[in-house]
Parts: sequence; structure tokens; C-alpha cells
Amino acid sequence: MVEAGGSRVTLAAQHQALLEALAGSLPVPAGRLLGLPELDADDVWVDTAGAAALVRVNPKTITGWLARGGPKKRPFPSPHRLLYRLYWQRSDIEEWLRGGRSEHRS
Repeated sequence: MVEAGGSRVTLAAQHQALLEALAGSLPVPAGRLLGLPELDADDVWVDTAGAAALVRVNPKTITGWLARGGPKKRPFPSPHRLLYRLYWQRSDIEEWLRGGRSEHRS
């Protein structure tokens, strides 16, 4: 990922920034991306770092769950593949955290 100033941001740095924003009840960076489908006004797309921050796990845990279909008792929601990357709707992850269904809405 590249910031507005042109510097590169690592997955770990992006994850940490999201964790800090969520923990401090600060606005979470959620920029719009040209090319992704529009969502309801109160929903946003999240990448692996965003999903990990919402679930409060390491980003590698998310990729591990995807590779193995985990967690076993209630698999993590399937991502949408958009622009060759994986994204989830924040609402799908929040529903999963509340114990709702684990598959994404099409």
C-alpha cells in the first residue's frame, strides 16, 4: 500500500494503525477506492489488515483461516475478490463477530 505522500505502508503498520484507532474510538481510516462496488452509506470495504483489526487478531491469522477454512466451529466469512485483492464488507465481519452467518452476501 502507498500513502498519499508516496511512501510505502506495510501490512503490519496498517494493522497497527487500525488497532490504535479502534482502541481509542478514533475515526478509522476508510478511504473510498475507485473501482470497488458502492456499499450502503454505513458500510465500508476492509482488506486483510482491516479484517484482522476488527477481529483483534494478527493478519496472518486471517490468511491462515482462509487457507484452512477456519476457525473450525464457525469459518471466517469468505472474501470478495475485487481488483485481484481480497475484501470483506465490514458489516459481514461484524455480523460474524456477533455469531451470525459466516458467508458473504453476494
